[in-house]
Amino acid sequence: MSAPPECLGANPDVSGIGIRIAFYINTLLIAAVPRHPPFTKLLAPLKTNNGLNGLALLITAVAQSSSKPSSLSLYHALIVLHMLAFLGIATSTAGEYSTTQMRFRIIAFTSWCSMVAFFYLTMRVWITVKTFGSQPECNDWTIYVIWGVSVRATVPWLRGVALTLVSLVILKFLFGTTKTIMTLCFGGRTKKRSTDSIDTESTGPPGFITRCIPSFNTGRRNPGLIARVLASIYSVIMLELTIRRNPSSDEEKVWSFGQIIALLITLMTVNEIAHFALGEDLGLGKLCK
Repeated sequence: MSAPPECLGANPDVSGIGIRIAFYINTLLIAAVPRHPPFTKLLAPLKTNNGLNGLALLITAVAQSSSKPSSLSLYHALIVLHMLAFLGIATSTAGEYSTTQMRFRIIAFTSWCSMVAFFYLTMRVWITVKTFGSQPECNDWTIYVIWGVSVRATVPWLRGVALTLVSLVILKFLFGTTKTIMTLCFGGRTKKRSTDSIDTESTGPPGFITRCIPSFNTGRRNPGLIARVLASIYSVIMLELTIRRNPSSDEEKVWSFGQIIALLITLMTVNEIAHFALGEDLGLGKLCK
């Protein structure tokens, strides 16, 4: 039995071609940049621009799903969650500035708000997967592609796996939040232990920020170049297959303001790469290491 013809209305600000092009370019570029000097200088602005796209997408999805009536379908919610898993969410700056307790609090607060919004959207989607969104009558027909296999989004095992994974991430987030609150509560002790907590090289964040906000941890081991690129290619292919295997509206191809903004942010990424290539000694012999 085929899906009803009225299923899956258009939402170009979430899954339009401009949004997807920006996602593909940003994801592949971030994956392809080596994680050793001098390329580490390029990573900060790229990650910030990448995360801004993710943050804008998250805010759009939360706003649409919370409106009365909801204007976000399960199909489009899955697209958003898929892209956010690879884009990330950025609220920090690309520049390197002196780190103070006030700046730390601002970064921590905005990061927490973003993560809470992400968890809210994700848990709401998977807990209410049968009835979620603006077109619940279409949810049983919504397809999500995993490793090339079409899976109905409402099947119990997919819901169970998604909720389990998200719950584990939330537990890790709560653990990190507890560490951060303890750090803020015992700020005086932190200052006394300056050699352990605050003193770092001038190019890196203080130790207490590195420990409390994992995204600042520049010393942790990163996946290899091949693994990053393969993961990015997987994300692109699975998203396109998901879109092609769902009976979406032709109005998705309409260019909207949100898509143009996403592409402009992507042009900032391309601009950063161009200036980096023109202004740095790249050491091309190290690219494959």
